Amino acid sequence: MELEKFIKDNSDKLIQIHWNDMLNDYAKNIILSQTLLNNLSKEEFFKEETTFFESINKRINNYIENIKNPSYQIAIVGAIKAGKSTLINALIGHELASTNVTPETATLTKFKYSEKNCLKIKFYTKNDWDKIWNNAVEKKATTFIEEYNQLNADEVKNSLLNKKDIYEEFDSIEEMKKEISRWTSSRHKEHYFVKELEIGINDLKLPPQICLVDTPGLNDVIDYRSKITRDYIDNANAIIVCVNAKTLRNEEFLTITKVFSKARYKKDKVYILGTQIDIMNSIEDWKEQRALWIDILKKEECYGNTSTAINHLLGISSFAYSEALKLNDTFNRETILKLTNKKLINFDEAGKIIDLIAENKYTEEMLAELKKRIIDFSQIEKVNKIIQNELLQDFNNSMITDFVEQYKILVEEINNFRNNYKNILTEKKDDLERTSEELNKKVEEERRKIEELEKINASLEQKIKETTDSFNLDFGKLEDNFKELEKGIKKIKIDK
Repeated sequence: MELEKFIKDNSDKLIQIHWNDMLNDYAKNIILSQTLLNNLSKEEFFKEETTFFESINKRINNYIENIKNPSYQIAIVGAIKAGKSTLINALIGHELASTNVTPETATLTKFKYSEKNCLKIKFYTKNDWDKIWNNAVEKKATTFIEEYNQLNADEVKNSLLNKKDIYEEFDSIEEMKKEISRWTSSRHKEHYFVKELEIGINDLKLPPQICLVDTPGLNDVIDYRSKITRDYIDNANAIIVCVNAKTLRNEEFLTITKVFSKARYKKDKVYILGTQIDIMNSIEDWKEQRALWIDILKKEECYGNTSTAINHLLGISSFAYSEALKLNDTFNRETILKLTNKKLINFDEAGKIIDLIAENKYTEEMLAELKKRIIDFSQIEKVNKIIQNELLQDFNNSMITDFVEQYKILVEEINNFRNNYKNILTEKKDDLERTSEELNKKVEEERRKIEELEKINASLEQKIKETTDSFNLDFGKLEDNFKELEKGIKKIKIDK
């Protein structure tokens, strides 16, 4: 098919990216490639490549959607219960991300600045849900299936699958929080069918182009949902990885390696956060643990050097930060005991503070100093500075660079597919040529055999003829001899 005709025939599929000419050309090229791949996927010859066609088609669709509606996306990733949602709540200043997420409930959630508090809800398609359910059955996700049946979620399944997006605006954060809970809480049957939430917050201190993304756990019991996170790492412009600070188990190691295997060209935009350092026995324990992590992160498959590993690894406590922010509202004996139990202040200091409160001698300056100390310990403000000064620095150019790199990756995979099948077809052609040559040789050999048989047959026929003629001649002479003998016998007179 001629290129000009192919482009003309598919011009209705092309889109215009007005904000960048280079990316507009990339969009045109990748859409035409997608069309060609979709045509090939219908051919019987490529039926074994269904997985590749589905994967590349989905990724191209995501690329086009992102390039049409660009935003700088910071993905928060990690295992289940790694502190992702608690971190996001600390960063956005509201408890909107669910901290009760279990391996049975997970929804991709995006947080952005918006002039009005708003919520957009996207639902799974029937095809998506079939894959999730089949995966749950295959992996024997008993809890997931049992809770699904207990909630009788089938009642709402057909009304929510393939449903158009829902968009709502709210006068207050509290109203929006209740609606978010309705669609994400494990107590509600609707949460099974929600694919994605986009939450707009009117006091979020981020540029409108920036999007914080709370992702399903990389160790989700439903692999289909974990794959959403793995794929999202490809689209994200920056990645914050949450791993439990207390131990460097296989789970934490796998989480880190999965991220770096997908990050490719943007390793400098990956930050590792050791979460929940407040549950460690002491800050010295974290320092020892941190040294072990740096030995891993400095390796080539991660950051590739010690300096970057040190600068991109941070121990945090989102819990400590949220508790510090509450100190202005409630500060009493119960609060002090809670902080002590969480190891945010020691017993000696707690006793002194309680005595000062009882004597009405604990001043606002003392409270401010305690609050600052706990906030500094949490390091959440340092994470905010990293986002503002490192991840968002020149984010427009960074976003364009990411689109260029993502395009290169897609092109590379398409070319690998093409070259692979080019080699296969070449091999098949060679096989056919070899087969044809071998067949010709066999035909020639059989022809020679036939010629030899024909010669042998002709020779045999001549011999037979000669033998027959000779036999006939000899037989005629013998008959004449018998006749002569008969005459002789008749002349003989025998006396009676």
